[in-house]
Amino acid sequence: MGHNRPMQIVRVTGWNIHLPYVEGVYRMSGDRVTTGMDAVVVRVTADDGTVGIGESGTVGVTFDSQHLPGQIAGISYLAPAILGMDPRSPQSVHRRMQATMTGHPYCKSPIDIAVWDLAARAAGQPLWQRLGADGPEPTPLYRPVQGTTPDEVRVKANERLAQGYRRLQVKVGDDPVVDARRVLAVRDAVGPDIVIFADANCGFSLSAARRFVGLLGPGGADVVLEQPCATLTDCAHLRSSWDGPMVMDENITSLAALIEAHRLGVADGVTVKLTRVGGITPAIVIREAAVELGIGVTVEDASGCNLADMTFAHVNASTPALRRVHTVDFDSWVTITHVTGPPARQGGSLVPDATLPGLGLELDMQFFGEPFVDVQR
Repeated sequence: MGHNRPMQIVRVTGWNIHLPYVEGVYRMSGDRVTTGMDAVVVRVTADDGTVGIGESGTVGVTFDSQHLPGQIAGISYLAPAILGMDPRSPQSVHRRMQATMTGHPYCKSPIDIAVWDLAARAAGQPLWQRLGADGPEPTPLYRPVQGTTPDEVRVKANERLAQGYRRLQVKVGDDPVVDARRVLAVRDAVGPDIVIFADANCGFSLSAARRFVGLLGPGGADVVLEQPCATLTDCAHLRSSWDGPMVMDENITSLAALIEAHRLGVADGVTVKLTRVGGITPAIVIREAAVELGIGVTVEDASGCNLADMTFAHVNASTPALRRVHTVDFDSWVTITHVTGPPARQGGSLVPDATLPGLGLELDMQFFGEPFVDVQR
């Protein structure tokens, strides 16, 4: 393909699809329970017929300030604005979306991902190569361990190990005494060599967080504390009680938020969710700054199936191995896979396809009904 000739986006199509959980429910602190993910899939088509696809989505309305109706409305508004643009410059397309709509990054994310996929396909490159990775390198996987009692989490932790995971995330953020017992039960069950994240999803007050980490005992059970409190300030105050590793997730909404988390000393690692920040374009800006600051990086999202997983695989592969932490494989969490092509998961890791252009996947149209938006130039 001649790369000097003009290329234009001529069509943008979007669908929404509900992805039920294999295990029925997903629980977070504060009695937040969901039975599935609401994913949005966008297809961007160029005038030569090249397409790119992207997936993002939401988990209920209490995890982040985003929800499916808002995403549908925002994508429907943004789609006409990018018609006629050259998809080989995803950053330019993202700037157009920024100029068209202030804020609402979760509406921009699936479009941005689809444009990156299209740009890589147009170049005849895998996305990891288009993003500057050294190769199709693996990213380790983690999996949440849920259960209300120590005995339940022991069983679930061993089940996760049998499924091939070597990094576990225990949901905490409610009663600090009960949560500490559950975390200690998981550590006892899996031994010292398994990485454990204790993820509060902002659920602890500062006093409850102090109580929780105190109950973990000397050495803090060798766990990583993830987003214990709702604000960076409270997480920083917790440092007087916790000198172990701390990771920020919900608070990492922008480059400015990353810099502030680093200034406060609470970002040994950060989780960059594509939907939360607005897609690959802003995610790699945040990621590059984190790498420069010596911060560990996880790139993932809150919803999806193998299309989302493959996106994580490619973007994480372009993070230097020294700072690449882990990610998730949503395709194992849900009952529907709406794409065809190679699976991202290989054993306990996500691995991008080595040679296929872009993300290397195609939509399986049997899972999609009428699009909520379909605009053409």
